[in-house]
Amino acid sequence: MTGIVILKLKFPLIKGAVGEWKVNRIFSTLGPNYSIFHDLYVPNGDKGTTQVDHVVTSPYGIFVIETKDYEGWIFAKENQRYWTQVIYKRKEKMFNPIWQNYGHIKALKNYIGKKDSEYFHSIIAFSSSSTLKFEDRFKSARVIQFPQLTRVIKEWNVHKISELELREINRKLEGFLIEDKKVKKRIRKQHVQTIQNNRKENVRKEKESIQQNSCPKCNSELSLKKGKYGSFYGCSNFPKCRYTKKVF
Repeated sequence: MTGIVILKLKFPLIKGAVGEWKVNRIFSTLGPNYSIFHDLYVPNGDKGTTQVDHVVTSPYGIFVIETKDYEGWIFAKENQRYWTQVIYKRKEKMFNPIWQNYGHIKALKNYIGKKDSEYFHSIIAFSSSSTLKFEDRFKSARVIQFPQLTRVIKEWNVHKISELELREINRKLEGFLIEDKKVKKRIRKQHVQTIQNNRKENVRKEKESIQQNSCPKCNSELSLKKGKYGSFYGCSNFPKCRYTKKVF
């Protein structure tokens, strides 16, 4: 019984490791013009770090890749806060990975010193066990499946970064490579703890704003409304601000 509990707790880590292994094998076929960096913890400018799955550097740009080893149908729109995974009748939400990767790219831009967006390419890669059910084409990122990674990366073939610049970028990224497993574990634990603390602080600030009848997103006045599923707080700046909070 204890073994089953431990397996359930570790399953997300195991699944993530399997997905990373699959992607690493794909990246190994890119060739000598590309340098690959995995599992980087980059300072986010907010006294914490952002965890980046994969960064591929090349003379043609810097590719920042968020991987999702998911199954089932994936429904999404580019500007939706949450995407939906459907497996039979079960639905699960995931935070928009394009937004997630935007945060990774922002942190990398600040750290590397390359502010121009033309250097960076955002890629979201899902497992081939998933079925992507998208109605619209995404503009700010390529959303693909693992087997397409090499082909999509090589679509960019115009030189953007000089050899000297590329060496300096790689040197900076190599500073995030950690071989010591104990050190890596400590950094990962600190990263998770910071996220949890930030969430608690955000919840506290949201409650405080609501108590002051102020929208946590835009500071406009809140009003109490009644909807199909009960009462809720809505921002008076609607539709520019769509903040709502259900009244419990």
